[in-house]
Amino acid sequence: MKERKRVMMVAMLGGLLHALVAFPNHFLFRTYALDLGLYTHTAWRYLYGPAPDTAMFQAMPVHILADHFDLYLLLLSPLTLLLGTWTLPVVQWCALVLGGFGVRRFLITRWLGADAALAGMALLLLFFGAFAASSFDYHSNVVAAMWLPWCLDALWRARYLRVAGLFMLMLVAKENIGLWLGVVLAVVAMARELPGRSRRWAGLFAGIGFAWSAVIIGIVMPAMAGDGTYAHFDYGLLSGVFAGERPPFDLVRGLFVDVLHGTIKGNAVRMEFWTLLMLSGGWALLLRPAWGLMALPIAAQKMWHDDPAKWAVFAQYSIEFAPLIAIAIPLVVQGIGRAGLRRWCLGFAPVMALGCTIRTMDGAVAHIDRSRIRFYKAAHYARSYDTDTVSQVIASLPGDLAVSAQSPAVPHLAFRERVYQFPLIHDAEVVLLMPLEEPYPMEAAAYRRCVDSLAADPGWRVEVDAPEVRLLRRLRGTP
Repeated sequence: MKERKRVMMVAMLGGLLHALVAFPNHFLFRTYALDLGLYTHTAWRYLYGPAPDTAMFQAMPVHILADHFDLYLLLLSPLTLLLGTWTLPVVQWCALVLGGFGVRRFLITRWLGADAALAGMALLLLFFGAFAASSFDYHSNVVAAMWLPWCLDALWRARYLRVAGLFMLMLVAKENIGLWLGVVLAVVAMARELPGRSRRWAGLFAGIGFAWSAVIIGIVMPAMAGDGTYAHFDYGLLSGVFAGERPPFDLVRGLFVDVLHGTIKGNAVRMEFWTLLMLSGGWALLLRPAWGLMALPIAAQKMWHDDPAKWAVFAQYSIEFAPLIAIAIPLVVQGIGRAGLRRWCLGFAPVMALGCTIRTMDGAVAHIDRSRIRFYKAAHYARSYDTDTVSQVIASLPGDLAVSAQSPAVPHLAFRERVYQFPLIHDAEVVLLMPLEEPYPMEAAAYRRCVDSLAADPGWRVEVDAPEVRLLRRLRGTP
């Protein structure tokens, strides 16, 4: 009973902290068209049709699966009937808590004991990458990563049907998940502590993972896009090496140095990530090289990317490290001979992880709106404008109305057939603007010119003109 209380206390505390990060953001318009608005709209369209596409943010739309091959939104769509526009934030929050339970279960299966299992659970929930994911909308790879400890536990328990189900559940989350799973399960297939049959199953699933991602990325998505290309291959470094324009060693340097852009800021962002990763428990991936190999494709995917934002400690781009570190640290600590030192290490590791998390929130080199993640600051629970006024205007718009809206409003307007991220207007009957918000995807000057032009257009009428929200309606008969 005492152990159950400890487990529930860790789960409730971790769940509370993540809820305090995620849910106020959505309530206070700190979630955005990309990505929560798009994904919520997609889930709704799966229920009511027509087929979801990228018209929300692209002038020449394609099927949504050509952008990311994410079948979770189809599977989760019935939940929108119950949870509305909160569906995906709630699902992601539940997944993080369940991921903590999965780490604990796997460590118990590995005979590490209650203390080690509880420490692993706490490590996952306190890892900076988990909080970064909670602070930024919803992403299906976060949910998929939380299934990994459950999948490994089923494999160690020789529950092969369960392994197959969990494996497929992870695979369909995103087109590149199979590449990571392929490496993870290929490493597991070489684990001597597993019986031969389990290793063979792991090897089989590894092959399926590689094949799935290769087919989806190389054939299916380019065909759906219409132009024969995969939209998210943003890896100039990798292309340069394959084309013979760069030495192969640049791939190793590219994990740690900004070899593509050569900027000091890029190097600082990379060094910050690696430093905080190591202090948060990445050292255990070095001491347990098998688990380090499982992390290698995630590191490469992150650090070889062209976009410097992907290298940083924020957003969802570090979440896959969370279950690996949460498992690897207890595995390393179990090798310590003295029981007292083992307990001290198991207690100190989550504290260190929390310290690194707070460091990312308070003083990261990479730029971010800190009010989105610092749940311990009053600014996280308030905005500089009256959000109730914006909510009232949004609530007044009928569900069958085509709307173009500024990014923070889109997730709250997603349950309709036609919704676009401003400045895309298409056939929208109303345009909803939030002048006190960032004008993404436009520059400030371009945004002001566009808004002024629209307000001066005789084909549009200004219906609401408040500091925090402007609503313009297209006059009937106006093209």
